[in-house]
Amino acid sequence: MTTSNSARFPLGVSFHTLDHEQRLDTIGILRGSSVQAVELWEPTFEKGERHVQEVRLALAAVGVEPRSVHADFDASLDISSPDAAIRSAGIQAIAAALDLAVQIGASVVVVHPSSEPIESDARDARLEQAKRSIETAADMVQGAGCRMAVELLPRTCLGHSVAELLSLLENVNPATVGVCLDVNHLMDRFASLAAVVHSLGPRLLALHCSDYDGVDEKHWPPMRGVIDWGAFLSALSAIGFAGPFNYEAHLDGQTPAERLAFLEANYAQLMALVP
Repeated sequence: MTTSNSARFPLGVSFHTLDHEQRLDTIGILRGSSVQAVELWEPTFEKGERHVQEVRLALAAVGVEPRSVHADFDASLDISSPDAAIRSAGIQAIAAALDLAVQIGASVVVVHPSSEPIESDARDARLEQAKRSIETAADMVQGAGCRMAVELLPRTCLGHSVAELLSLLENVNPATVGVCLDVNHLMDRFASLAAVVHSLGPRLLALHCSDYDGVDEKHWPPMRGVIDWGAFLSALSAIGFAGPFNYEAHLDGQTPAERLAFLEANYAQLMALVP
């Protein structure tokens, strides 16, 4: 059972971390659970209007919001690429995620601003190209009545710092485009996480929560790595963040039910830290 503080940060989970195949039947185990929202991974989600509507109805029946859809990403879909065909494919991947979001009733599409590696001498040009692609995608998303969350990425990816990520968003409507903060993407800057939250402020639209070793992303469950979760939760409270506390982590357990039980127990421990 979760604490009363859990109401401040409703529990969300990337559905593929509970069930890698995102099956319709798995939704039933969410009935009566602490989970209030899910993020869908578009590339492996079964397509077809009938299936999408069945999932939408099943989620509604158990009281879970389909809050976000994550767009596909890799080097062949890089919206910062100098290759026009690759950029176009990346925009089409965002369009596919947006189409699923509209069909299933999700309000947010999560996108990556680049793949990697990005060489230092090409970075400025790639940033400008990504910025133009984000503007194109923002028009699509706004026209569909949704919002877009551009993810803070690690290593040499574009948007690997708050300043760089916000520079990519300077020409788009803040009411339409915000940030998805993946907390295990800060590399050796893990101690700055609370400051990052404050810097993002109202631009913070979505979370990907997991833990890591302070070196590179691991997607461990929270409290298995270096993140100061109390400080992070305090920072979220301070800026008035009201979105789901969304887990994108490797959860313990062999079955979806076992992973759900682990998720709820871990979440209850974290919510006990909320001031």
